[in-house]
Amino acid sequence: PYMHLVETNTAVASACLGVNQCATEFPGPTGLAGAFNRTLWHAKGEVISNEMRAFNNIGWHRGTGDAPKSLIGLTGFGPNINIERDPRFGRNSELPGEDPLLSGVYATQYVRGCQEGDDPRYLKMVSGLKHYDAYSVENDRAGRSFNISMFDMWDTYLAQYRIGFVDGRAGATMCSYASINGVPSCANDYILNKVVRGLWNRTDVVVGTDCGAIDNMIHANHYAKDDLAAVAAAINGGADMELGDVYFSPLASGGTNSLARAIAQGLTTAAKVTTAARRVIANRFRLGQFDPLEGQLYTRLGAEQINSTAHQGINLDAALQSIVLLKNDGLLPLKTGKTIAVIGPHAVSTRDLLEDYKGDELCFDKTENCVPTIGAMITQYNAGGTTQVVKGVDMDSQNTTDIPAALAAARAADVVVLCIGDGNNEEHEGQDRVNISLPGVQALFAQEVLALGKPVVVVLVNGGAVAIDGLIAGPNAIVEAFCPSMRGAEALSMLLFGDANRWGKLPVTMYPADYVSQVDMYNFDMSLAPGRTYRYYTGPTLFPFGFGLSYTSFELVCTQSPQAFECNVKNTGPLAGDEVVMVYHRASEAIRRSVSHPVPLTKLVDFERISLSVGETGALTFTITPEYLVLTDESGNEVVYAGVHYFDITRGHGSVTTFSITAPAYAVVRNNTV
Repeated sequence: PYMHLVETNTAVASACLGVNQCATEFPGPTGLAGAFNRTLWHAKGEVISNEMRAFNNIGWHRGTGDAPKSLIGLTGFGPNINIERDPRFGRNSELPGEDPLLSGVYATQYVRGCQEGDDPRYLKMVSGLKHYDAYSVENDRAGRSFNISMFDMWDTYLAQYRIGFVDGRAGATMCSYASINGVPSCANDYILNKVVRGLWNRTDVVVGTDCGAIDNMIHANHYAKDDLAAVAAAINGGADMELGDVYFSPLASGGTNSLARAIAQGLTTAAKVTTAARRVIANRFRLGQFDPLEGQLYTRLGAEQINSTAHQGINLDAALQSIVLLKNDGLLPLKTGKTIAVIGPHAVSTRDLLEDYKGDELCFDKTENCVPTIGAMITQYNAGGTTQVVKGVDMDSQNTTDIPAALAAARAADVVVLCIGDGNNEEHEGQDRVNISLPGVQALFAQEVLALGKPVVVVLVNGGAVAIDGLIAGPNAIVEAFCPSMRGAEALSMLLFGDANRWGKLPVTMYPADYVSQVDMYNFDMSLAPGRTYRYYTGPTLFPFGFGLSYTSFELVCTQSPQAFECNVKNTGPLAGDEVVMVYHRASEAIRRSVSHPVPLTKLVDFERISLSVGETGALTFTITPEYLVLTDESGNEVVYAGVHYFDITRGHGSVTTFSITAPAYAVVRNNTV
């Protein structure tokens, strides 16, 4: 059997082949997006496709306990590029942040790394974007319908998918549980047929329904009166295959034979089913599966690829670039040989270092014991010193029994590394957070630690951003690690001790705790006050989108020509390091006053990451295109308005260089009306 449903958001979902030979497990996409590194994202795709081909070539299976029926195919569902619209969403750990351009470019590079290789005749694998579209709520996710304007659809919810399908050429997608304006995504002719296959001219894209989506039409959102109406709605609306094998499948395969019966009753047609089947089979032709396997490059990939030394190196590099330095008064980098207390629930966590949708198996013994903890890795890196590791408090309970032991360790230490945040019990598929504060008694515990007056590094590990309103002034340093994964504790230790200086930037806004009391979780209007994401939020932040520090300093000097912004970045500090330069577009007040739709406060239009040794200067060129000036109008069209447009070039902190461009006339860049 050929299994189409194989998750590939951070790893190829699979059983382990042996000790230290489980699928390479990358950092969570939020942190990975914070690397702002196209090359890294492409490299991740290459690793995933190497391993997926290898698993397929040796006839390997998923780790779901049903090996004969779960042989790994060559269709991988990932990346998941829904927007981090609300910090409470239970699946934020799976997503590459809150910005459509960043998410779309991430998807493009990842997908191209997955699908393209050294043999131009064939796809290396097929990548499926998920969850298409407007999937941003877990509580009652199957039964709710969300009212979304054409402006918001094209400005926020479709934008990153257009980039992934058009520029990345993703060959598949998983339609979501969400209903948009009363129509389930998996029966939505507008987003599937009119947009993907019409406006974006991707008639080859295979649409698979999210597991249970057809059943939801009958029993949850009640879009269809029965199983025949549901399967007909899915096929007529643009779905090609059902992931779950119930309603589309014949009785002999354990299904209900609903699709055949729907054809017989005239609810859909055999021609539409044939078109869907052709799309599914055509992708397998593009993979070379119906050609002689001899001489195909990708069929040579074997078990040696799985978590290979090369793949481990890329994974460590990814982890190093996925962690963000938010505050440092000079305590970091730490000196070795000291007495260090590593305390807090994430000092000893394993599974909670990974995002919600990890691979099937992390360790060959089917436990999580092979995942290095932060406490263990800091102990290893603190050469010649003494390291005490004490949890102190649970992730989410009212138990204070172990606090005295943790405080005792902190009193005896030269430096305290306080590892706090949340985990998979607090946010995951099927469960949104109620608030974004630290769960349990972690905030109380943190204040008791700070009251000792010791040098403290706060390390945050979380999926969606956590609110640490009362914990910003006290610590000497704050680090956001998101879900750093299998190599995360090692990467964090390297960064803390100065063995690396490759920090990322925030791909999300860190809001204060009361933000969630000001916005309705189920309202998808992005600009409704106080607004969502850095593009529309008008209130105070704990740390803004794009923010991130380094151990070294940089000088940024930019000039403008008619064709480009030219920037020189010089490392003026004491250490080699990486920097990210971002270009943001701001429409002038005259343009804002002239239109009747929302206009972003600012929006990311380009970015580059650069590595520089001490004293080195590197050149970056940002080529100006009409895309830089685009705004979305009330009908969803992407247009350039006549008038002055400003461009802010920044490192996420420090000085900002601003240029302006005057557009002489109104122009439509993309007409999205269908």
